[in-house]
Parts: sequence; C-alpha cells; structure tokens
Amino acid sequence: MKNSILSISALVALTLPLGFRTKGRLSNEPGEGKPTADTIYVHGRVHTIDSANTITAALAIKDGRILATGSDKTIGQLKGPQTVVIDLQGKTLIPGFIDGHSHFMGLGQAKAANLNAPPVGTVKSIPDIIAVLKAFKEKNGIKDGEWITGYGYDQDQLAEGRHPTKDDLDAAFPNNPVALQHVSGHMVLVNSYALRLSGIDSTTKNPAGGMIVRKPGTNDPTGLLQEHAGYLLKRERKQQSWDEQLQDIKDQEQFYASNGITTAQEGLTGFAQLEELRKAADLGALFIDIESLPAYTYVDKLLADSNRWHFGVNEHHLKLAGTKLVADGSPQGKTAYFSKPYLVEVPGCTDDDCRGIPTVTQDYFNAAVLNDFKHNIRFFVHCNGDATIDMYIKAIQNADAELHTTNENRRPVVIHSQFARADQLDKYKELNILPTFFTNHTFFWGDVHVRNLGKDRAYFESPVKSALKRGIVFTNHTDYGVTPLSQIFLLWTSVNRLSRSGVVIGHEERLTPTEGLRAITINGAYEYFEEKEKGSLEKGKLADLVILSDDPTTIDPVKIKDIQVLETIKEGKTIYKKN
Repeated sequence: MKNSILSISALVALTLPLGFRTKGRLSNEPGEGKPTADTIYVHGRVHTIDSANTITAALAIKDGRILATGSDKTIGQLKGPQTVVIDLQGKTLIPGFIDGHSHFMGLGQAKAANLNAPPVGTVKSIPDIIAVLKAFKEKNGIKDGEWITGYGYDQDQLAEGRHPTKDDLDAAFPNNPVALQHVSGHMVLVNSYALRLSGIDSTTKNPAGGMIVRKPGTNDPTGLLQEHAGYLLKRERKQQSWDEQLQDIKDQEQFYASNGITTAQEGLTGFAQLEELRKAADLGALFIDIESLPAYTYVDKLLADSNRWHFGVNEHHLKLAGTKLVADGSPQGKTAYFSKPYLVEVPGCTDDDCRGIPTVTQDYFNAAVLNDFKHNIRFFVHCNGDATIDMYIKAIQNADAELHTTNENRRPVVIHSQFARADQLDKYKELNILPTFFTNHTFFWGDVHVRNLGKDRAYFESPVKSALKRGIVFTNHTDYGVTPLSQIFLLWTSVNRLSRSGVVIGHEERLTPTEGLRAITINGAYEYFEEKEKGSLEKGKLADLVILSDDPTTIDPVKIKDIQVLETIKEGKTIYKKN
C-alpha cells in the first residue's frame, strides 16, 4: 500500500510546474527564531496538497499567510501570549477551493422561477413547469404585460421527453411574455407574446451561430431559440440601484464562501457587470478573489482604457484573468459541435448530419486568439464538442506560427473540454493547453450522453484520468448556475462518475479523492498563474483554508457528497462558519 501511495504522489507531482516541488524534508517546519503565530490550528488532519500530498496535524498563520505546518508539538512552539489556538478535534483542514469555472455574476436566478429537475428543483413534467410559473407570478405580484422568467428546465428530465413549446405556455400565460432559460444556458423557450414583442415570426432568418427552431414542415417558430438566436429576444430588464447591485454581490460572495470557495470565477463578464465588480472592489466590498473573464468582444475597449483596466493583476480582490469566447453550445442541448453526428433527433436539424452549432468561424477564432496573444492576454474558450476543440487547437497553432512563439507561459484554457479525443489530449500536452473539465455532467447528463452520443464518446466525457496520465495540468468546475456550486459534490462526481441511474460513466476516468482535491485547489491556482500564492498549505502562501466535517480521502467514496463545509477562511480571517 505504501508503494502505491508513493507512486500516486509521484505521478501527481508531474502535473506541477517546475520550481514548485518541495525538496528534502518538509519545508514548512518552523526554522530558527520561532516567530509567534496569530492563529494556530491543532489536532486535525491537515492536507497540505504539496507535491508529496503531505498530511500533518497542525498549521500556523501569521499576517494572513501560512507560517508553518507540522506536528502539534512543532507548531505549538509558535504559540505566543496573543496567539489564538483552535482545536480541530480531528476534523479536516484543506486549502480553499479555487473555482475552475462558474458564473459569479449569474445573480438573476434568484429573481426567476427554478425549473430544475430533482435533486436541484422539483420539476418533472411540462404541467409542473406551468404550475411553478403560476406560483412564481402570484408570489411576485407580476402584472399583465410584465415578463415571467424561469431557469433550469431540462427536456430530458421531463415526463414528455421533449422541449416545451410556445403552445404549452400560451394557454396559461396569454397576457404575459414568458422566457424560460434551458438548464445549459444555451437556449431559451418563449411564448407567442414574447415572440411578438421581439418581432420574431416565420419570416425571421436564423442569425449566424444560432437557430430559430420551427414546427415540422413550416417556418412557424416553436418558441425555442438556440444559441445566438436567443440574442433576438427583446426583453425589458428591471434596473437595479447601486445599493441593490452591491448587496447582490455581497450575498453571492457569502454563497461562494459557504461552499468553501476562496477564489471564484466570473466566467463571461459583460461590460456593465465588469463595472459593477470594479466599483465593488474599489469600495473594499470583495472579500474573496474574483477572476473575471470579460467577453472577448470587449477586448479592444478594455485595451483602449489601459490606465483603468489591467489584465493579470489582482486589484482589491478583482483580477481580469483573460478574455472569454463561446465557440459552441451544449451537449445535453444537442448544440455542442462534434466531428461526428448525434445519434438522436436534434431540434431544428433537418438532415442526417446533425453535429451541433459552431458559434464562430475558424477565421474569427484565428483572429481572436492572435489578437489576445499579441497583447499578452490569456484566452479562455468554451469548447464542448471535439470539432470545436479542433478549431481552438488550429487557432492556437496559427497564432504561434504568426508570432513565432510557444505557449510555455500562456496556458490557454479550454473551458469544459468535455468530449476531447485522446489525440486532442496529446495536443494539449504539446501546446501547454489547460483543460478545465466538468465531471458533474457524468451525474446530471451521463445517461443522456450515452443515448445521444453512444458509449464510446459518453464514457470518455471529461477524461480527467487520461489527462493526468499524460502529465496535463487540469482543473474541474461546476459551471454554476448550470449545476450546483458545491465543490464537495464536484469532488464526488470526479471520484465516482455515477449517473442519475447509478451507472459509472467511464470507470477508467475516475480520480482518487486526493487527485480530485488537487484539481480544485493547487491546479486551480495554476489555472490563474497563482500557484506560488495559493492552492496548497505551504509556508508563505495565503492562508486560504476550508475546514471539512470529514476527510474525503478516508471516508467511503460514495459518501463524499455528504461532507459538510464547516468554515471558510480567507487570508487568515473567517468569512463563513456553519451554524
């Protein structure tokens, strides 16, 4: 068993950047002089997530940074008259979770009806959707003519096994425009009232990168707007005061902290949202770090105002980590772009070669990557299907050739990377591309992917173990609000890969709990070029910590999802504590 553990540690260490490996004895041990700690944690299981995955009993903090880790006796020597000593009573202490990808500013969900299927919501049928929307309308006093919005419906979890249509909504809501966001976030279902307001009818052409789904044999819209067709919707949004916006941001920070997240990602930031975050940061209202990815369409505007906007610099807990491009759609929505067709009927597709929707052209892709690389801006791209990943790889190769450079210090990111082929993983390694995988899909849509794509593709979904074996640094994420924000549940899916029906989706791609933890801690830091500051509990790093009710590495793997986040600490200060 000992040799097995050592071999895993050695393998995991290969995924760390050079110069980030601990040499010789535990480097965190206190040295000569024995400085006094502000806070000491003792009698715990401290997972340092260093290169050797060292587990110790105690940890000391001074001035918001880790002073040392080690035995209770060793760390006890750092106690002074003012030191606060916290007894962990055997509980587990790990680095703060680092969010590989989510949408921090997805604040509108609280103001829309939850149409998710269990276990996230209660909806199991189209009549359930109608009932939830009616209750939402009544509770919120929505008047005739005002918008009714919902989020999270999933046609594959409905008893009818199909998308709702405008006809399903019209009878219940003849006097209100209705818009329902699909669980993927890549399409919206609207009623006839909303179509009329938006000027969408049988004569409206499909926009580039989008599709208005029509009733079979006609040009009459069903109400389903896929990808860029959703931009045709003309929806009035209630304007918030600055105080309301700021409170939403603070509430969202607390929600992230309650899930143990000390570094969050805002995964596709509009300019107005960016302004809100900057204002909150300047006021000192941010208490977790936020990695913002402005939409690529704003890059020129940001570059033109270089005195105000700086990429790659953490300013009052806000950093512009790079820009974001969405290059295809959703596999469960059947709009992700594949090299081989889906095996089932695809809404809006009328031939036998239904492979999804690329939302950009190769020429646009090439120009965007080249532009960011020229300005030393990191590029993050949403790529679900393997055909889209091919496009991204070509764009990176094109930019490297044009600039006569390599990606050694760029770490371009493939967000989702769900259906990367084995040969594409080899390209990731060659080009130093970092995938942030999405193992929650194995639970929520693993069964759906088997049906839509076949076992070979479905079982290689989020190929985390194959990436690890190649020495690729990868992260894992929830894509919140597509799936719940819980990093504990995310860890559970990476270790178990169990579908809703209890099928293991890709037995060979399961991670050990330690490997799963590394993906959402130290590798998360690596994603943001912050591995020298965060991601492991080592001397000199920020004291970003999480206390857990149980040890994920010793508990029954199937029970990992039941572990509770008890406390979250950011730079030595508690920002969340479970009641």
